[in-house]
Amino acid sequence: MSRSKNKVIALTLGDPCGVGPEVTAAALSAVCADPRYTHVEFIVIGNAGALARYWPRKIPLPSVVHLSDTSRPPHRPGRPTPDSGLDSLLYLEYAVKLLKAGTVDGLVTGPVSKEAVIAFHPGFKGHTTFLADAFAARHVEMLFVAEALRVVLVTRHVPLKDVAALVTTAKVLSVMDTTAAFVRDRLGVRKPKIAVCGLNPHAGEGGHMGREEIDRIIPALTRARKAGWNVAGPLPADTLFEPGIRRGYDLIVAMYHDQALTALKAQYFNTLVNVTVGLPFIRTSPAHGTAFGIAGKGVADPGSMRAAITLAAGLA
Repeated sequence: MSRSKNKVIALTLGDPCGVGPEVTAAALSAVCADPRYTHVEFIVIGNAGALARYWPRKIPLPSVVHLSDTSRPPHRPGRPTPDSGLDSLLYLEYAVKLLKAGTVDGLVTGPVSKEAVIAFHPGFKGHTTFLADAFAARHVEMLFVAEALRVVLVTRHVPLKDVAALVTTAKVLSVMDTTAAFVRDRLGVRKPKIAVCGLNPHAGEGGHMGREEIDRIIPALTRARKAGWNVAGPLPADTLFEPGIRRGYDLIVAMYHDQALTALKAQYFNTLVNVTVGLPFIRTSPAHGTAFGIAGKGVADPGSMRAAITLAAGLA
């Protein structure tokens, strides 16, 4: 595959039995018809039949790399299968190949079923960890973006019972430093103002509801301030996400998955984008899953995928 003079974004379809093919078709066809993105080329990696099933007839298809582990009939939307899990992995592995060759400038990934992929890639924990391992990236973070709101997670997909032990001073500082630098250097915020959530209810209430804030989070904030970052916190998460309170902050650092994602998805489910910080390329994805229950029914909202594509195109 030759290198284009334009910026090139690769898109993986995700699990072909989920909503990935239909939201990709709806979102990408809209972007391809938008004159603001004529300087960007798109390569779709996945099952060509699954994409064509939903692609609007009046809009030319972009380049498609068809991959499949089987010659059996096309995937049926609605539930994952061993074939769909293996195909999901094939799409992702091919995207890594293109990225390492320098053929593409960024990647947008459709949602996959971890349970379906793990049968072929033991220990698979999701796109973020897979890509970090593939590129030997040590400090990789999950940043969620919706309009001017940006939220990063200190811990990601771990059981709640393990969160407190993983919230260490070093980890909080590393996540804050890596992500604030990305917000400054790639998103153009010269002096980002950062808000940091507490771990416990009411940010620990001075130690009455836990000492993680005192023993781990506050020392991280002290070191961040000495490094030159404008940091506030630790702040109670139950009020921080209220629009009036969060206004003015360029980055929010949350301690665990549901602390951030419950608030974000309640407000921005159809426009929220997941950005992987710390990779040597831009990677984005919609912030929803495979949604097998509605796959193929024509009701999946492509808004989050479209936001992921346009953000990747802009950043690349």
